[in-house]
Amino acid sequence: MGAIVGIDARIDIAFSSDGYTAWTQLSERNEFSISISVDSAEHKVFVANLAAAWVEKARTWMAWSGSISGYYDDASNTIFNTVIAGETVKLRFYTSQRKMTHYWEGLAVLTSVEHSVGTDDFATLSVDFEGQGALTRVSS
Repeated sequence: MGAIVGIDARIDIAFSSDGYTAWTQLSERNEFSISISVDSAEHKVFVANLAAAWVEKARTWMAWSGSISGYYDDASNTIFNTVIAGETVKLRFYTSQRKMTHYWEGLAVLTSVEHSVGTDDFATLSVDFEGQGALTRVSS
């Protein structure tokens, strides 16, 4: 399908260990990208004549995945500990820190962490994730 992108965004996280009820803002993680994909499969199972054997497709499984990136905050090991534990988290993605009325929300597993420091002395953290179930659009 397409991508959902947030720059100068807000991302909140909640953990299964507390029933996904306590939301924590991921500090300094100010960019995200979410990709949504839809698989398809051949739908026509039998044809009597190969001249009429045009492929028909049917929608099957949907999936979403993406990445979060921003400046690294060494005051918290939340992301690293979550990846190590393999815990499912609930993520909320606001496309702007100023417009907080609409957001995307879904369960995900954090699949990789990359921590880097460039020559400009800024440390960054990038996290990849895979969605678990539906990604929903919420208006508050």
